This record gives sequence, C-alpha cells and structure tokens, in this order.
Amino acid sequence: MRLSRLVFRYLLALLFAVGSGNLYASHIFAGDLLYKHISENKYVLTMTLFGDCASVVSSSLPSATPQIYIYNGASFWKMVSLPVVAPSAGVEVSPVCPKELNNTTCKSGTLPGVKKFVYRDTVELPAASANWRFVFVGTLGGGGLAGRSNNISNIQNAGSTKTYLEATLNNVAGPNSSPEYTSIPTPFYCMLEDQQFGLGAVDTASDSLVFELVPALDGNANTLPESPGVAYISPYTAEVPIVTSAGGFTFSGLNGQLTFSPSISQSALVVYKVYEYRNGVLVGTSQREMTFIISPDCEGTPPTLKVVNVVGGAVTGKNVVNICVGTPSVAFGISVNNPDKDTTTITQRNVPAGAVLAVAANNTPRPIIQFTWNGTDTLKPGAYTFFLDVKNDHCPIANRQTIAYTINVTPYPTVGVTETEPTRCVYLAKMQYELAYGYLPRTVTILAGTKTVATYTDTTGKIIDSLPVGNYTIVASSSPLCVVSANFSVVDSGVLPQASSLVEVCQRDSVRVLEVPVYGTASVVTWYDAGNNVLASAPVISTGEPGTREWYFTEQYKACTSQKDTVKVIVHPLPVPQVLTNPATICYGDTLFLEASGGVRYVWTPEDRVMETADGRPFTRLTRAGQFTVKAITEYGCADSVNITYKNIQSCCSFVYPNAFTPNSDGKNDGFRVFSPGNLMNYKLVVYNRWGQVVFMSYNPDEYWDGTQQQVPCEPGTYFYFFEGMCLTGTQERHKGDVTLIR
Repeated sequence: MRLSRLVFRYLLALLFAVGSGNLYASHIFAGDLLYKHISENKYVLTMTLFGDCASVVSSSLPSATPQIYIYNGASFWKMVSLPVVAPSAGVEVSPVCPKELNNTTCKSGTLPGVKKFVYRDTVELPAASANWRFVFVGTLGGGGLAGRSNNISNIQNAGSTKTYLEATLNNVAGPNSSPEYTSIPTPFYCMLEDQQFGLGAVDTASDSLVFELVPALDGNANTLPESPGVAYISPYTAEVPIVTSAGGFTFSGLNGQLTFSPSISQSALVVYKVYEYRNGVLVGTSQREMTFIISPDCEGTPPTLKVVNVVGGAVTGKNVVNICVGTPSVAFGISVNNPDKDTTTITQRNVPAGAVLAVAANNTPRPIIQFTWNGTDTLKPGAYTFFLDVKNDHCPIANRQTIAYTINVTPYPTVGVTETEPTRCVYLAKMQYELAYGYLPRTVTILAGTKTVATYTDTTGKIIDSLPVGNYTIVASSSPLCVVSANFSVVDSGVLPQASSLVEVCQRDSVRVLEVPVYGTASVVTWYDAGNNVLASAPVISTGEPGTREWYFTEQYKACTSQKDTVKVIVHPLPVPQVLTNPATICYGDTLFLEASGGVRYVWTPEDRVMETADGRPFTRLTRAGQFTVKAITEYGCADSVNITYKNIQSCCSFVYPNAFTPNSDGKNDGFRVFSPGNLMNYKLVVYNRWGQVVFMSYNPDEYWDGTQQQVPCEPGTYFYFFEGMCLTGTQERHKGDVTLIR
C-alpha cells in the first residue's frame, strides 16, 4: 500500500519512539527463524531481520549476533550466536518506486527505508530426535534486545515484551529443511483498501505445508524452553490480529494467503507458523513475526487481483482452485484491477512443472494473466502453490504484494453410511454419514428413488440424522465437479421396545383376561407363568381375594421381538367403611355432620338430603327419619358401602329459665339466657331494670346477657325479663320472670 511521505515520517516517528536502553532494537519490522540441512546431522540456522533504517541499522543490527537456544524437548543442549552475513550493512528492500531509491532513510533521505539483515551459522546436532527446538528469545548479543514497540495496538504492554521465534525439527526418519520464505514483509498498509500478504513459502522437498496465525510469545520469560503468550486486546486475537470491516478478513491455512480490509488505524502484531508434513508425519515448523502499520491517510489504491473464468475446477476461499484426482486439465484467468493505472510488474515463482502461466502486457497498468495446466490427471493429491509478486511504480511509495495461488488436488469424496441405532420396528433409524476427501464444503443429498429426502452442507466430515425404512441413495459432492454416490437400505431390526407393566384391580372386580398394549393388530403376544412356562392363552385375573401375582410376556411385531417383560397384577382389598356419626338422641331439625372411616374419600347419599359446608364437610338437617348410605373409596379406587338409619327424632321443645347468674368471668354461670334443647324458629329475650329500662335485648338463642348495659356493669339486684319463642315443631312459649344478678 502507498502512503504519503508526510504520513510515513509521522508513522515512523510515532511507532519507534520507545525510549533508550536495551530496547533500542524495537525498530524491527519483521523477523523469521529457519534451518537448512547440509549433511548428516549438520544444519545451517538462519535468522532474518527487517529493520528501520532511521535508527536500527546504524546502531544495532549490523553488529548484532542473535542468540539461538537449542533444546531437545525440554532439555537444553547449547546456545549459538549467529554472525551477520555479508553485506554486514544489510540489503535495502524499501517499498519505494525506482526513482526514489536514493531518497530513503537508508541513504539519509526522507522516505521510509527498510533493510534486510541475515544471520547464519552451522550446528551439528548430537543425534536424531523428534523434538529438536531452535528458540530465539529476543537476545541480539552485545546487550541488544529485540523488544517490541509500545505502539503495537493489538497486544497489552507491547513495549515490555520481547520477540520470541521458534523452529522445530523432527529428523528421526531423515533430515528436513525449513521452507524458504520468498516474500519480503511489507509493513505499511492503508485503511479501507483490500490488501494481500503471503509468505511465498517454497519447500524444496515438496512437503505438505499447513499455515496458521498463532499467538505471539514473550521472550522475557525465565522459564525456557517454554514461553507465555502475550495478552491480546479485544477485539484482536491471534487468529484475527487486524480489525477489519465485516467479512474483510480471510486466512487460508492451505497456502498462508492473508486477505484483509482494515477498518481502523492500527499497528498490528502478526505471527505466522508453518507446519511441514511428510507422509502424514510432522517433520518441522518455522515462524515469522511482523508488524503491520495501517494508516488512514493514503494517496493511492493498490491493484487487486481476482481468479476468474475457472475451467475444470472450482474456487473456494481466496485464490484456491480445487480439482479432483483424475481431472485432465485446469485453467483460469487472473484479472488485474488497477484504479491508479500505475505500471504494474508481475513476477511468477514456483509455477508447477507442466503448468503454464502467461502474462501478457506485463509492465503496463493492466497485465493479462492466464494459468493453464494440462495433464493434471496424473497428479497426486496435494496442494500445488505458486506465487505472483505484484509490484507497481507508484511514487513515492510503491505497492508490493506476494499473492499465493493454489491448485488443490483432492481425492474424490468418500462416504460411509452407518446405522447407529436400528428402527426396533417402531422408530426411525439413527444414521451417521461419514465423509472424507474432496474439498469443503461438501454437499450431501439423500434420495429415495428420485425424491430428495434431505440435503446437508458438510464441513466436519460427520452428519447425524434419522430415516424410516426404505431404499436410499446418498450423493456426496465437492462443488459440481467431484461427485460420488452409494446405495443403502434401512430395514426393520432390533429389539421391539416394550416395558414391564403394572395392573391394579380391586377385590371382587369382574373377572377379565389380562391384556397389554401392543403396536399393531398383527402383533403376536406370548404369555409365560411365574415358572417361565408358555401359556396357551392370556392369563385370567381372579379378584376373589386380595394379593399380588406376576406373569411374563413377549411381543413380536414385524421383524422385531421384545424382551421378556413382566406384568404384575395387584388385587387391592375393599375398604371396610364405618359411620362415625350416630348420636343416641336427635332433636327435630338438628344439623348432623356426616363422618365415616375406612377410606380416603367418601360419597354420601341420597344426594337431595346431603349438603356441604364451604370447606366441603357433608351434613344433613333431620326433620324426619331416613336411611343414608356412605361409599368409602381407597387410594387405589376400591369402594364399598354401608347404610345407617336415623329414626329416633324427638321434638326436644322445652325451655329452662335460670333465676340467678354471677358475671365474674370464672367460666361458670357468667351470663343469663333462656335455654332450650330443641331447635328454635323464633327467639326474643328482653331484660329490664327496676325502673323499666331495657338493659339487654337479643333474638339469638346462643347470645346471653353478661350483666352490663352499654358495656358498663349493672348493679347487683333483681332484674325482670320477658321471653317469647317458637320451636321448629310449632310449639310457642311466652314467659315473664325475674333473675338475680349476683356479684
């Protein structure tokens, strides 16, 4: 990406002004650590650092001797210091247009200058091991440290951390060399523009490479060979270390291509890790750490490249063209969009043998790129990656991108169908479809004849669903190009689901044949007695006596037979009801609460003579003799009844007139009223003092005079009363008398 001079000068001053002391080497834009096999157990270790000419070049990197700690697993073996490789002054790789090469800070100019420094030495490992580790913890030798800048915005406390790089080696089965990183790390990018970066990793042994963005580690740790990771500031993460617009960040683990459209100004730490696999075995890893400086003030738009017109393959992700094994050829174009119309130069690297990449109108504002590869039907599965170095001549800052393109040759998809749970003749069968190979996402379709039953998009290699009995075809495809199919059937099988059951009846219920619920009219039920003897027919439940019995049965339905299950039959005893309400004497019109025992619930009849209180208590009012029946019901629903006749009904119509009372609150004779054992229809009692004044009046036979008038105690002495009442039987009473109040 191109930035103006002013912006660059500002960014450089801002990013690298981190103070003095041992952290002066924080002016490093990028670094990587690689190794190369020479002979037997001899390896050349190479560290490459890209530094800012404004200060680092003159003060530290030319004389630096990066220290590499070598471990076998967790065991330290030795430390080596890597000397600088000639030219010791470094090689300038500044991102400027050709006519401004003499105006960079590397040559005392004003434009940003970047130099590449290489440090190298040979080590002979003492033995083969699967766990060799080469570790750089930021120590440059001579007191210099590769500290990170305070202005890195995606990790916490960046200025107090040091660069940590690691390469690993597994040379048990043979030697290995790290892939070559052919791209130059470009540190400067613009907001709101599509950017691309790739390592340009080329492996001479044709190992399979897998790329990953990993957390940065801190070389300050005193617990080597392990190192703690730095803390990322939300929303940054190691996997997405740059804040972009929605959908503006993609990373390919297949070729390491990073495509991003930054949405804010930021200085982001980005760490690549490359894994090398040989015949499925991890044989080595390597790393590159970079700082991406993203500015809001840019003076141009870089060219963008896009894969178009693919024939014989399908594009997934960014710049990955997938083909299946046996595909005879693949071809596609790469369009170049160059809004600024700067002269653009395309340089191709690592184009696969047999393939042709033609660039027409190169070194013009709009090169025309065409890739053609015939004879791909002989290719083995794997990723075949080539690179385009895209550079324009925009001034003063030129744009430079390394873009990876991968032809991903994959075997045709394979699909396995497993019935994980049978139908058991009544359920859907649980199915698992396992897929491999092809490329993602895969489309899976289940057909019953020509009818589509289900369609799935597979990204994990495993799909779980269910199906009814039938014949099916499963079709798995990676895009429309790589398609396989297989037929399978779902048939009824398994153990029919049945369960033991409990039958509860009451003593003296009707005799009946024992039945169990079945799945269909065609079901066959076989019965067994307690001794497991087969019965000729279903058992008959006898209810004459209480008790418990057990039988066993199996059900056969379609192709499935249940396990032998139990039917327990419990004959519950009947209740023995008793009426608890049976007074010796009943007065005419008495309210009689009906109570019984022997059950948990009761029903009284006749219904027209039984009433209930608000809280559900049954009662009757007796004015004539009659028979009542109570049905007692147990918690099991078993019921029995008993009758009772109420016939000793008396009039009870008589009156009692007390002649004295003592209202002293001792609970004995504390009030005055007229008593009657019978049930009254009318009641009136009036009490007078000796001057004829009314001191008490009541129409309630349960209310008495307490010897007060308007709550004031009356004087002891004789008082007069008049009583008038009528019983329910119709007998009337009128009576005058006197009563003595005694205190």
